[in-house]
Amino acid sequence: LRTPDKGRKYGPYHFWMDTARKERESMPQTKGVVYLAGPISSNLDGYQREFSFARELVKGAGYTPVDTAFLPLGLKENDYMRISLSVLEAADTVVALKGWTHSQGAQIEWAYAQRTGKRRLTLAQFCEENHIRTALVDPEGASNEKAG
Repeated sequence: LRTPDKGRKYGPYHFWMDTARKERESMPQTKGVVYLAGPISSNLDGYQREFSFARELVKGAGYTPVDTAFLPLGLKENDYMRISLSVLEAADTVVALKGWTHSQGAQIEWAYAQRTGKRRLTLAQFCEENHIRTALVDPEGASNEKAG
């Protein structure tokens, strides 16, 4: 074990912690973490495109987007929910995508976000708040549920 600067013992654990700290410090800071909630099983032909588009809008606004659209098809419904709520825990805000009111999973995520005090916006509201102009955002989404 080597002893850097202050004479303390410096082992593999300390090296790992210092490396992790340096990596965190070099990461770009974002405005927060945004969880994207939207229909998947009822939109198998288009959900990847919808989530990818929303991810780019959220990133462009300076936030870190997270979602569960990466999960493979074929899991049990309760497994999707368990994973989704775990990912949602990392977020400060939930942004609901087009058609979310017709998705039982997205409705559960929305309710969970409300119950745990997370900010909730539709994608249209998020874009408006962040001065993002795009014709591809569903304007109807803003009227389905107000921000919470």
